[in-house]
Amino acid sequence: LLGVKLFDRGPNGVEPTVHGASFAPHAMAIFSELRSAAQQLAIVSSGAKGTLHIGTVPMPAAGFLPLAIRQLLEAHPDIFVSVIEARELELAERLRKREIDLGIVRLSLFDAGDDIRSDVLFDETLCVLAGRNHPLAARQRVTWKELLSQVWVLPPADSFFYKRVRRTLDRLNLELPRHAVESISIHVQYSMVLHGSMLSFGSRSQVTFSPIKDFLVRLPVALPSETGTVGAVTLRGRQRAPLAEQLIGHIRGLANAR
Repeated sequence: LLGVKLFDRGPNGVEPTVHGASFAPHAMAIFSELRSAAQQLAIVSSGAKGTLHIGTVPMPAAGFLPLAIRQLLEAHPDIFVSVIEARELELAERLRKREIDLGIVRLSLFDAGDDIRSDVLFDETLCVLAGRNHPLAARQRVTWKELLSQVWVLPPADSFFYKRVRRTLDRLNLELPRHAVESISIHVQYSMVLHGSMLSFGSRSQVTFSPIKDFLVRLPVALPSETGTVGAVTLRGRQRAPLAEQLIGHIRGLANAR
């Protein structure tokens, strides 16, 4: 069919020719598409009238994504939506294997190759979070010295978010708070803020879109931080599904309305 020899048989078994090695990535893509098609057929056979597979990292997943999916389901109540949470590198591989239709990621951490398309959704900014019952929650002005005396929960030192906080404070010549609890989980951080009377750094979208936003307070602390761009990534050359386009539109609408 291809008109070239793909394999050579030798004393040590079968080895790919230069044509075979060149064709291998295309063959993998073909079989990935077939697997994806089979999965779609199985889902549609169960009664769904459309499918969307989303990959995301923990931070965006905790805020605006559930609201955007809800809007999508309100418009298309018979569709099936799958959401997986993973690191950026894994999401890139899942895109290439056609296991997800799009990824919602922090673009600064996503090494997009020539085969991946990136679209900016919105820019993120940094803030300090407290629970509504925290002693500082009702204050109109808070000094950094006062914040340093509080109990904090922070992400691990090797995480992207911690490094972003560190760079921001270094530029402002502010001391990094000593934290009592460390966790990479945004849910654990929320719990420590709400139930442990701790402070934490967060992104403004977390407060704006969080289902528990009524219990959180953004303290009056000016942190002119670098922005972290949140974006949608899809596989270049593969037509983006209409449901994916609509989800991206809902996310942008939420970001513009905040």
